[in-house]
Amino acid sequence: MEAMDRRRAFTLLELLVVIAIMGIMAAILFPALSKVRSQAKRTMCASNLKQVGVGLRSYLSENKDRLPYASFLPSTGPFPLSTKEPIYIADVLEDHVGGEPRVFRCPMDDNGDRRPEPNRGKTYFESERSSYEYRWQFAGRTTAEVAGRIERRIGEAIPDNTIWIMRDFDNFHGKGGTVGARRYLYGDGHVTDYEF
Repeated sequence: MEAMDRRRAFTLLELLVVIAIMGIMAAILFPALSKVRSQAKRTMCASNLKQVGVGLRSYLSENKDRLPYASFLPSTGPFPLSTKEPIYIADVLEDHVGGEPRVFRCPMDDNGDRRPEPNRGKTYFESERSSYEYRWQFAGRTTAEVAGRIERRIGEAIPDNTIWIMRDFDNFHGKGGTVGARRYLYGDGHVTDYEF
């Protein structure tokens, strides 16, 4: 009977080997899971930005294809508008995205500690109602006028699928200057990394 009990029990060495194998597996899996989690957030950001693009197309169809007026950083003032109150791009497009403010939030917009006052500690979504920066320089123009303006400046025709309209306010998805650090919404409605 004692011999059978000995065969069923783990030795200390066997237990340590199993724990070591589990530790190695965890060390292999955790970085992979972290990468998958990061990729999921990046995909969600692109999906949200795509929905904002659909809302923007809806806005354009109701406003003679003219891009909306909005403030650059509404939390700090109305610039570049001459209005007394700032205009938030999320407010302008709210009805065109089904009244769902969460589409203006990138899940990676979480680095408020790097922002200066008065927004230190706040995400862009919290202070600007959008994680996405609107290219306010194009306000009031049609996408064709924007393309013509750029063409005159650089001396060659440029299609609207190469002109970005909105992008992440900051490098939410990687180190600045690296491919994929920001997501961009282009004039034709597609979302991707910056295209040169």
